[in-house]
Amino acid sequence: MTAKDYVNAYCPSEVLRTMPFMIEFGLWRGWHQTLIYTPEIEKDCNWAVSRLIKCFSVNGIATAKEPTIKPTFVSKLAIIILMPGKKQNVSLELANVIKKLQEFQMDRLSTDWLITARSFLDYKYINSILNSTSIRFDQTIIVSYPHGIDKTGANVCSENFRYNKKYEAEKRFDKIPYKRRFYSECQNSKSEFERSYYKSTLRFKNLIRDKSYNRDSSPMPLNKSGLKFNFSRNFDMINISQFSLKRHFQEWKEINNYRTNVTGNVLVTQYFKVRLNSTLYVSFLGSWNPENSMSYVEVPYPVEARNFLGENLIVGRCNTSGDGTQSLDDDRQSATALLDDLLYFLAVRLNSTTVSRHFNKLGFRNYEGTWSGLLGALLENSVDMALEPVTARSGRQQDMDFVFPIAETMCNIYIRHQETSTVRDIFLAPFSARLLACVLAVAFIASLAVVTISRVTPQCVSTRRIGYIEALVWSTGILCQQGGSWTPQSPAASIILIVCLFFAVITYNAYAAFITSVLSVRVASVDTVAAVLQSPTIKIGYIRNGADQMYLMSTKDTQLNAFYIRGYSDSENLVSSAAEGLARAASQDYAFFAEQRAARSTLRSLSQARGRCAIRELPVYTTRASLAFPLPQYSPYARLTLVSLLQLRSGGILARLEAALVPEMPQCTLPAGFASARAIDVRSALILLACGLVTAAFMGVAEYSWKNRQQQIKLLHKWYKRFLNFFFSSNN
Repeated sequence: MTAKDYVNAYCPSEVLRTMPFMIEFGLWRGWHQTLIYTPEIEKDCNWAVSRLIKCFSVNGIATAKEPTIKPTFVSKLAIIILMPGKKQNVSLELANVIKKLQEFQMDRLSTDWLITARSFLDYKYINSILNSTSIRFDQTIIVSYPHGIDKTGANVCSENFRYNKKYEAEKRFDKIPYKRRFYSECQNSKSEFERSYYKSTLRFKNLIRDKSYNRDSSPMPLNKSGLKFNFSRNFDMINISQFSLKRHFQEWKEINNYRTNVTGNVLVTQYFKVRLNSTLYVSFLGSWNPENSMSYVEVPYPVEARNFLGENLIVGRCNTSGDGTQSLDDDRQSATALLDDLLYFLAVRLNSTTVSRHFNKLGFRNYEGTWSGLLGALLENSVDMALEPVTARSGRQQDMDFVFPIAETMCNIYIRHQETSTVRDIFLAPFSARLLACVLAVAFIASLAVVTISRVTPQCVSTRRIGYIEALVWSTGILCQQGGSWTPQSPAASIILIVCLFFAVITYNAYAAFITSVLSVRVASVDTVAAVLQSPTIKIGYIRNGADQMYLMSTKDTQLNAFYIRGYSDSENLVSSAAEGLARAASQDYAFFAEQRAARSTLRSLSQARGRCAIRELPVYTTRASLAFPLPQYSPYARLTLVSLLQLRSGGILARLEAALVPEMPQCTLPAGFASARAIDVRSALILLACGLVTAAFMGVAEYSWKNRQQQIKLLHKWYKRFLNFFFSSNN
């Protein structure tokens, strides 16, 4: 008995016939790794499985047989399941293998699952198993079935191995001279057998390169590639209850003019489910045989080309009021009409029936780690996606996935514009106590000098001597740039006047320059989080038990943590809504921390009287994040949703959605940004004026009383006598 007869006698031909197809299909699809599962396969087929693994390795595909742990490297991974015959309980074995792979999370990867059936009855069993099994939307499941009689026998990658050691040149090796023979041994340390062993054939290389190979000296084109999908091709999936493999194979042969005398056919079908437990769909991909290779096999439908075939796409949304306005939440949603258009586009693009489920709140994670609202339903997989642009923060990215960033947003601090400088008394601010004492001393010294010169200098008949009070008034007028009524009568007096005028000019110019700088230099504003924290007068607050508080509490930024602690230490600084926080920020020294979208939308609804234009935005760049649509982790619809949104972007609707989701700050007349003098800034001048008026009034009354003191005394005696007479008469 030959080796070929021995193989066919103990290992079923149905197993051997599909192995060449597996190798060519794997090279055609660009596999890098393969996991092979052989549940209850015949022991006499172990050599064939080993040969299959060896052939995969020769052609650059790493292979593992029935691994017990999850693979760590999963680039272009494929799973092959060699099913046993129907007599060995194929249903139970396939279900166990699928359960094991799902525990490894191998159904979440972009992998090819290739399942081989031995007979048509096994093929029907596999259909029933897959129909009752949870299959993800993004899985690629291929089932192969050997059809017809193969007269050529088993041929498992025989072209990759040469076991014949006889080499014609070796027969003449002894006739070569010794020196040349020694040189030949050095040059040809490996025989022809050793050099050609474990080599990929040109046919397999052409499968990888999508070229053609020669068959009987004629080119055999491989006109389809296993990775290049033609997206103009119709998505043709049939309900498994309406699918007949034999009938579709006959129709396919007529359409493709397939030769009926070709032997060794392997029929290829692809399976698909929209939801885990929904209807099973199947598509006939074509037929493989050793002569035509992959030329008559269609590329499996990739995830990007699939649709929902009219089944439900469950979308979660937030409630709106009767007038169409959005309910307030931490991530306030706007542009409801644009999101309705987007939902309509997804329904048409995915060929789905959209089912909307509304929630009162977007939701957030509480202290126990449980998500509420729409995000909670998303994590429970009760909705497929949330049609609400949500800020993709780190805390949320740990529990859910985000697809297609639409816009960028951040959290900001909102404080009012600073109108004045920190100098609260611009008229006394230039003077220190020592400088003010020096100026007053100069005034008194100048007064004494004037009086002394007036007394010492000889006087004419028409002139009079100046007094101390008049000299003090004159020196004060000179220092205040107001002049005086005294005219110098001597050179010494003129020098005193000139010196006082020069002193007044210097003092006045320095004084005016300081006040001008205070009123004209731009105010040094609070423009960082550190500056807000260092300010002792600014109160800090945020929305109580809101998403902003949760973010401040969980962030790793030390400054924001300090911001949270300072605001939480005084509960009066916490507010219940964004409108309340912005109103407080506009009316007092209050720093309000809020998400950009909610704060700007609230500012647009405020009136100018409530401080809409009095608030400025202090950006916190460390909180920048993207707005995107949230999906459950490892969602099977992530790639299809991303492709749909990328197609939608070319229409410009996403640009309008971005502008609506992140509104601009209200456009107001910008403040000059310079300090302006107010009543409180000139209080020293007002106090001086009031004190002068009171003193003048007091002095006037005192002077009047002194000059009329005799009459005042007589009047007091008269009133005193009247009082005594009235008092004694009333007693009697």
